[in-house]
Amino acid sequence: MHRPPPEHSDGFWNRTGDCASRRPAFKNIRRKDGGSMTDRIVIVCGGTGGHFYPGLSIAVEHMRNGGHPKIFLTGRNAGQQAQIANGQGIESKILPSSPAPKGLRGKISFILHSLKCILESRKKLKAVKPDAVLSMGSFHSAAPSIAAWTLGIPLFIHDGNARIGKANLFLSRFAHHMALSFPPVNDSGIRCKWTVAGMPMRHQIAGCSLDKAEAVKLLNSKTGSNFSAGLPIILVFGGSQGAEGINQRMPEAMKMQGDEKFQLIHISGTGNRENLEKAYSGAGFAYKIIENTGEMEILYSASDLVICRSGGSTIAELAIFAKFAILVPYPHATDNHQDDNANHYCSCGAGIKFPESELSVNKLASTIASFLENPAEFAEKGLCARTLAKPNAAAEILKLIEKFVDKVEM
Repeated sequence: MHRPPPEHSDGFWNRTGDCASRRPAFKNIRRKDGGSMTDRIVIVCGGTGGHFYPGLSIAVEHMRNGGHPKIFLTGRNAGQQAQIANGQGIESKILPSSPAPKGLRGKISFILHSLKCILESRKKLKAVKPDAVLSMGSFHSAAPSIAAWTLGIPLFIHDGNARIGKANLFLSRFAHHMALSFPPVNDSGIRCKWTVAGMPMRHQIAGCSLDKAEAVKLLNSKTGSNFSAGLPIILVFGGSQGAEGINQRMPEAMKMQGDEKFQLIHISGTGNRENLEKAYSGAGFAYKIIENTGEMEILYSASDLVICRSGGSTIAELAIFAKFAILVPYPHATDNHQDDNANHYCSCGAGIKFPESELSVNKLASTIASFLENPAEFAEKGLCARTLAKPNAAAEILKLIEKFVDKVEM
């Protein structure tokens, strides 16, 4: 779906429309499937892993098809993210960034610092000479995105949530197209054409074909567990922005089940494993506490019920694996966007949402008990999530960019 750009008289949209006429000829190569592909794409990733990892997935897909992507990184995690990108064979550059403005003084400081960041970004972009720039969102990405616009480089945007962020709404007036992970709840603020293309994710996630028995076998070998594929497995995790609310409630809720015929995997998050081990101590069911993992595809494939936050990547991954989920939105997410993400997932019947402020141990225990009484019914509900899944999101976003390039060349 998309809607045409709105009528504007403020000059922003007109300037964006003029970008193509000021751009030099694009250089196209051929994809492995025979289609055309833009050669040089700069992907701007600012802030958290929620912006970085989808951008990295697009870069890997682009490189896999013969392209030459580069990632521009901004924000406090840029150094660590650069190491990860370089480990994937993706060239990266670290740029200065401007934090989100707060208050009048903060806004003035943001504007002044942004001007400096824009000038620095222009230098880097001139050196790379990209055919297009793809911004993955956040205020950290604003300066490089505006720099691309001032140079006449076509700007594309990706947003990873059902509620479009303020930075992306602002940048949309400079953009040719916005690719969305989910249908937007606030599309009236978008100032360019948009398409629901999905959330880019690793090939190990998007292309996973493990059945439960295979996944449980891998899980046991990697963690030293002795789980059975014949019993229900509940997967619990928080997310990059915290899981304290879930971690506090889960042990007591699980111990209230009074049934040993289920198993539990709980990803504690950094620094929380020891406390959870103590909380689950003496439980009459099989459980495994994992601090972190880079192989979520195994855990999703092994599980029958998922209890988690509702970040954009998590929602997209749940849809890929078609799992019924108890969703507890992170209560401090910007503009409460995790609540909108959860509503999107639950709209097909594949989940139930509990605001953390309303989630008591008894309510959580009761919902888990309902699942244990009839796991097959919940599994069937989870299959409804397949209607939301977009496993080829990275490729679709690249095609959106290529479509514009091909149009310019005609």
